[in-house]
Amino acid sequence: MDLETGKFEGYELVDSGDGRKLERFGEAIIDRPCPQAIWPRREKAGWKDAAATFQRGEGGSGEWTSRKPLPESWPAKIGDLDFEIRLTGFGNVGLFPEHACHWGWIADLLRVRKDARVLNLFAYTGGATMACAAAGASVVHVDAARSVNNWAMINAKRSHLPEDAVRYLGDDALKLTRREGRRSRRYEGIILDPPTFGRGTKGEVWKIERDFFALCKACREIVSERPLFALLTSHSPGVTPAVLRTMLAPWGGSVEAGEMLLAGGGPALPSGVYARWTP
Repeated sequence: MDLETGKFEGYELVDSGDGRKLERFGEAIIDRPCPQAIWPRREKAGWKDAAATFQRGEGGSGEWTSRKPLPESWPAKIGDLDFEIRLTGFGNVGLFPEHACHWGWIADLLRVRKDARVLNLFAYTGGATMACAAAGASVVHVDAARSVNNWAMINAKRSHLPEDAVRYLGDDALKLTRREGRRSRRYEGIILDPPTFGRGTKGEVWKIERDFFALCKACREIVSERPLFALLTSHSPGVTPAVLRTMLAPWGGSVEAGEMLLAGGGPALPSGVYARWTP
């Protein structure tokens, strides 16, 4: 089943096409590459109103060209969660709005169990972390990048979440998960959003085609006796909903999978894939 994220106070997909997407984050409109948008853009969609345009170079990094002055950071609100937006050298801005389609589902499950514990791996700037904490869960937020964890802390503070609701760890996801297993620590919720390629805090190399199944297996070992959910998402080429469904098949229970879509101006924009597991 495909899931759509629509317009929020702090986010809107204005248009897409010709390999790009035009989005509003807070008060700023930005223009970024989007290879899957192979249809024509709408001529009168306001592309000339973009405050900044990102052009990708070699290795994934690139440069922003600003048409209008922008602050170093500015706010964008998704529901009750408040994000700090910044222009980064890789074209990201600190928010993947397509993931918001899962936050209500997660919150509904967690509100049934006020003592729930959630492990969020490759947690980035904490959208899912904040959704869990706002629903009353205790969250272990894991990302190898210290700067990203600091950014997540800022978002949590902006969203007025309890300071003791989240534990932020800079660690290698696979090593930490296996260590949690040896320590007999268990979680009611597991969230995984792995990159195609990455490095851990000590230079450990992550390759999704080599390491993803091993990580899923390690995560299954730390699921509690009364689990609530697991959520897998991916933006990696070649990882389809069927792949994620297969990753969760050994867990038993029920799995639904599909694409994450951004709805707004023009066609719904494919923006990654997901699989949800419930016992």
